[in-house]
Amino acid sequence: MAQYPKNDATNSTPSDSLRQDLGDIINNFQTDTYNDASSYSTRNSRQNGYGFSAISNGRHNSNRASVRPAQAHATAAVPDPLRDQFIASNSDFAYPVKSEILSPTLSPSRMRATITTPADTSDHGFISPPRSSSLRRQTSISSKTASTLAGSTTSSNKSPVNNADSQSNFHLTRLSCIAQVFVDQVKQLNESRKMFCTDEYPHSFNGEEAVNIMRHIFPDGRPDGFYRKMARALMHTSPPLIAPILYSEKSLKKNTLYDSPDEIYTLVEGTLQEGLPQGVYSVLAPCYTPFCGSGEGGCYAPCCPNKIFVAYPTDGKAVEIRPGDLERHFSMSSSIASSHDTTLSRAWSANVSREILQNTSMHEVKRQEAIHELIYTEEDYVRDLNLLDELFAKPLVAAQCIEADRREAFCDNVFKNYLDLIAIHKDLYRALRDHQGLCQAKGAGGFVDKVGDIFLRHVHKFITAYLEYGPHVVLAEYAVKKEMAGNILFQNFIREKEKQAETRKLPFRHFMILPVTRLQRYPLLLNAVLKKTPDDHPDKKDLAACVDIVRSVASKMDEASETTKMILRLYQINDSLRFKEGRSFDLQLTQPGRTLIHEGLLKRRTHMGVESADLHVFVFDHVVLLTKIKKVVNSTEEEFHVYKHPVPMELLTVHDSTEGLLGLRAMSSNYMTTHNTESSLNLAPTTNNQAASIVIRHLGRNGDDYVLWAENSAQRAEWKEKLMKAKENYEKIMEDRKVFHMSPLSDSTFALPSAQVAGANRGKVTCSIPFIGANGSRMVAIGTQSGIWMGPEDNSVRLRQVMSISDVTQIGVLQDHHVFLILADKTLISYALDDLDPSKNRRQPEKLPFYKLGHHISYFNTGTCSNRSLVVAMKRKGMDSHFKAFEPVCGDLRDPRNAKYLSTKSGFLSKPSSWFKLYKEFYIGADSTAVHFLKSRLMVVCARGFEIIDLENLSMNRNLPDLTNPDFAFMQQQRRVEYLKPLGMFRCNGNYLLCYDLFAFLVDNRGNYVRNAYPWIEWEGTPQAVAFSYPFVIAFDARFIEIRHVETGDLVQVFVGDNLRCLQYRQDPASTPVIHGSMLHTFKRDFQFVFQLVCSS
Repeated sequence: MAQYPKNDATNSTPSDSLRQDLGDIINNFQTDTYNDASSYSTRNSRQNGYGFSAISNGRHNSNRASVRPAQAHATAAVPDPLRDQFIASNSDFAYPVKSEILSPTLSPSRMRATITTPADTSDHGFISPPRSSSLRRQTSISSKTASTLAGSTTSSNKSPVNNADSQSNFHLTRLSCIAQVFVDQVKQLNESRKMFCTDEYPHSFNGEEAVNIMRHIFPDGRPDGFYRKMARALMHTSPPLIAPILYSEKSLKKNTLYDSPDEIYTLVEGTLQEGLPQGVYSVLAPCYTPFCGSGEGGCYAPCCPNKIFVAYPTDGKAVEIRPGDLERHFSMSSSIASSHDTTLSRAWSANVSREILQNTSMHEVKRQEAIHELIYTEEDYVRDLNLLDELFAKPLVAAQCIEADRREAFCDNVFKNYLDLIAIHKDLYRALRDHQGLCQAKGAGGFVDKVGDIFLRHVHKFITAYLEYGPHVVLAEYAVKKEMAGNILFQNFIREKEKQAETRKLPFRHFMILPVTRLQRYPLLLNAVLKKTPDDHPDKKDLAACVDIVRSVASKMDEASETTKMILRLYQINDSLRFKEGRSFDLQLTQPGRTLIHEGLLKRRTHMGVESADLHVFVFDHVVLLTKIKKVVNSTEEEFHVYKHPVPMELLTVHDSTEGLLGLRAMSSNYMTTHNTESSLNLAPTTNNQAASIVIRHLGRNGDDYVLWAENSAQRAEWKEKLMKAKENYEKIMEDRKVFHMSPLSDSTFALPSAQVAGANRGKVTCSIPFIGANGSRMVAIGTQSGIWMGPEDNSVRLRQVMSISDVTQIGVLQDHHVFLILADKTLISYALDDLDPSKNRRQPEKLPFYKLGHHISYFNTGTCSNRSLVVAMKRKGMDSHFKAFEPVCGDLRDPRNAKYLSTKSGFLSKPSSWFKLYKEFYIGADSTAVHFLKSRLMVVCARGFEIIDLENLSMNRNLPDLTNPDFAFMQQQRRVEYLKPLGMFRCNGNYLLCYDLFAFLVDNRGNYVRNAYPWIEWEGTPQAVAFSYPFVIAFDARFIEIRHVETGDLVQVFVGDNLRCLQYRQDPASTPVIHGSMLHTFKRDFQFVFQLVCSS
């Protein structure tokens, strides 16, 4: 435990230790590492040439005269039990009780290692300590900076360190505090401006900025020399906080910091990662003894900053040691001790004789210096590119730190086309070097006449190589960073390579981004030669052309880099997304061409206006994603936890007001959603309370209405604009990718039953069917609740009513027999097709011949099975479904030979000729909804699934799927089977697609579950009907139609509408599928829009 000396005269005379040779003191001075988390102890203080004291704990040994360097570094800080309990006896001088409050006392035996410079601003510009009347006052900094360190929330212009609470957390006497503020200021500076070397050194700054930062930290109007020395001190700490970059040769040579805008420095990454330097700047600290003030000659404390030390050289005469003298000497000693190997200058003038320099004009000397710098920096560049190849790229290809199956792709991603750059610049440097050697051989002076023509021959190769490598660098950096975070073997590989002497202690990142910084430096180097080249010199024109070309390449690279930065942001988001357990989505954020349009915070509120959470919303080009931000434990990184379901752009609608939001989910059938972007995003004015709200509506089974609030109406308008832009851009892109388009069959014939439109109230549209008319043209028939309408399929002529009949639910056509079937009021009736054709002169409907097939019919279908043309009708009896298959025997009713079937007259004892005969009759013990024709069998859609009926052998019926097969267990997991609604089964490339209202999946000919590219298709909506046109399956939800690729399961197109229904689906082997539907008209809201889906290909 450190012991504090008593406050008496016996312990206040350090004269024995001061009677030593000043030169010996300086020669034995050592710069140590510091620890400002130890006691500022009388026995444990040392100080370097910049006034920082290193602290180590150890017991006092009166026989030792000095502290040796090895021991100085080995005495690490040991926790002192008294450091958290020390309180000075005088209450007026009560230091805060914290681990970083240090007491500057010193034992005589340690004086040689801990000379403390007194404060005398008149000589050296260092801060004077506070007087005794204000011992607790600390040096102030800006409130913003102090708040960063002290956690203060004060808004006063005064520094928060002036109050007692802040004193315990913030001390500008501590090196760690000064370093932290300096680092924060540099980072803020780089956010607001960019230097030519920012990509290579993201924490770069010039000497002038460093000094200005010190003025910001110490805003008390001190002499300029003080700020410069404080900045230089951070360059010579252990470990160093700042260092000159490779391009600052003056600073490298002198190993010091210059107050100049031309000298560039950077923060040392290793120091930032491993921890800031620590120590105490005792010159800035007040004396800890009571009543000791500046100008009073000091006190008994050996390190009293108010004292002028007296040393006794060998001649015995007393010498007053001013702080500036010691500091200047220590600064020089420190610079020499830690300087780099930069004594051999590479300047042109250092390699020619004095006589040549004296006989050469200064202008030409500067030109030769610029040419020489261009050549030798090109040599350095080629050398570093070779290091990238030999030290990193080639060894990594063969290294085992990355799995073999992804190693090649990883190396290609990281190093890209670096070999092209090596080849280009090897040729360029070789040409420059050969020309320089030729010029030196011609004359003793070694003057290089020109270099522009050489550059001009090679610079055109820059375009392709740099536009490929430069923009990709940010992605390569991210790949390396991600790999190092998750692969300790790769991390060790890189660290070992960085330790090689050839790297000059430069990180791997330096070599990766070197081509980018080199390209940006070429205009500076070439301009330096150009400015020193006379106007009549033949090199002038070539140099100017080179500068233009290089600047053009750099500009194009910067433009391309903006796109790459967007890709990088997508990668970062993709890697930061987190999903709830058991739920994940393939958002395809890393897919080529993906863009992020907007992101930011919005508040999520319930319908009652209660704030629930802040959401970070991402608007991509294909989806809107709502997430919650969560901090990663023990890290500065953030994770985005996905909130609810992603909103596909196809299913997105945006609204302004929250009016009527209560109960919106229950009113799903009345959504005002359209496929017109402008209509759906036309936001009406809102009340003041709703001015900042926006409603994002996600259509579909997994959808919801999200009431989100921006900070103000301006931000809401920005969000509206971004969402509108995303929607419009998506629809423009999808316009070229549409697989189906809507072809109108009728858009103004059928008004809504509730609409008050004179002469247009024709009931709800219920069914439709295409057919070939009497004149050979394509026709369409549409059934409603009040009759049958017919007309041209191309909607060129208004539809005409051909029959007035109530409650039409289904219609059909036997084209080969020219028979028209109508199911109305559960009665199935057949008519001659030509009798209803509006293009012919027709008889009155009540006089037309017809034939009834049955009563109490629920539905029917027509088709061909085993080469037989059949009409299959279903009658429900209890919970069973009874079917009758009728075969037409009337022949072609257009044939005059079959006119007897069209006679309306019959004899007293004779009956009209039958148009159909009963072919087969069967039943299924379950409720059914549809019957479809296969090649030689029928398929009945029923509650049990899909019943396969063989009309030739009714005992061979089969049910799909076989639920006893464990492969179909997922059906129970998704929803209880009895609640699944079967919709349809379609033949698909040798297999069968089974469609339910929740999902669709494939089975083979034997009914076995088939896993192709996906386990099953999960619908976005809740379809009421499905249709099929290979390779697409079409599902009709009440609010949208979703079209999916059956081989991949991908959603490829969506039609958004209101009250969407499928009216007809037929697929004959010899013709393309027929898909009819209806919806509420987009613009004529009182009318029903009847359309046909036509495959675009």
